[in-house]
Amino acid sequence: MPASVTPAAELDDTSITGEIAALLQWDRRHLLATGEGPHIPRGEPSRIAVCALVGRLRELERIQKQRADDAARAALQNQEIQRKADNQARAKFGPLIRSTSGSYTYVVSADGLGELGIVSRRGGGRKWRYQRAGTGSSGPEYDTRREAAGDLVWLGDLAAESAARQQEQDAARGAVPEGWAWGDWDDLGEDDIIRTPVYGRAEDGSLYPRAWRPAAEVLAVTRLGNGCVVVSLARPGGSYTDPLFVSSQDMKDVGFLWPVGRTRPTPRPYRHKLRIRMADIADDIATVQRRLGPTPEIRSLVELVGRLERARTPDLFADLRRVEAGTAKLRAQVSDHEQSYEVRRIKSWAVAAHIKAQQALEAFSADPDFASAAPTA
Repeated sequence: MPASVTPAAELDDTSITGEIAALLQWDRRHLLATGEGPHIPRGEPSRIAVCALVGRLRELERIQKQRADDAARAALQNQEIQRKADNQARAKFGPLIRSTSGSYTYVVSADGLGELGIVSRRGGGRKWRYQRAGTGSSGPEYDTRREAAGDLVWLGDLAAESAARQQEQDAARGAVPEGWAWGDWDDLGEDDIIRTPVYGRAEDGSLYPRAWRPAAEVLAVTRLGNGCVVVSLARPGGSYTDPLFVSSQDMKDVGFLWPVGRTRPTPRPYRHKLRIRMADIADDIATVQRRLGPTPEIRSLVELVGRLERARTPDLFADLRRVEAGTAKLRAQVSDHEQSYEVRRIKSWAVAAHIKAQQALEAFSADPDFASAAPTA
């Protein structure tokens, strides 16, 4: 085994890396059954070799990790030292202001940041402190005025970065993609096409639209008594997407978008009833599909029921007849005695889907809302 007798702590980084690679290669060659060999005999020799290998690898990897951690800490410390030195070099001091009590005060500024505050030392004291302009907040004590001024510059940089981010976030609040306009919560309804925000938390703690999600169709709008609004959505292709929960005034203030020139969709009072019935049928068909597999007939039936569930169909009554016929065919298929037991055991779900399709057809034939519905593309 190519293990060095030198303690790991006395090896340099290159030697440690090389020895780890050599040990792993030796392991793959002599201990693994798929290795080139010659293999270490099974039993006691093999156990001794494995213990020695694992022990040496752990020692080497521990030293390697410890050195990497030490190097990372040293790099961070050097960065901090450099940052403080750079900030101290940027600090500019105004004229000395000496009070009757003997204290020393300087106004501190920096290029691009303007006046940042003051650094002062009490009369007879040895320590310096800063005081930020505007906020009046002060920091710890420093040995020199330049150290205090350097941290004042650093705080000025942080404040400038925060202000820049806040400005970007404020601009995002009013930015609307081309072709879209701000929507009205009170007028939002089914069949509207909207874009909802990806919420972000601004520097001042308020919400803002960090981005806008792709357009989605509104399936339902539920307005709760506590002021919350729940918007059920579907993608343009028909698949459902996460609903929008508007649970605070902040979220309402962010708003949503709908197309420029949007007109209120024609109400379809039958839609909720249709969705409930079709969702129930879809559950039964899905159970059958899991057992039979996605045959072309079942896939076509699932797509048809899905369109009806969203009321996106040119002829609702004709499609309801197609659902009834499709479920009848499915019922007959699983009822065939020549089918296997595994197929016939799902007969109850196919029967339930067919009965529900018949009931839906009968119910909507007598429903005045449905009978007066105009075809929908």
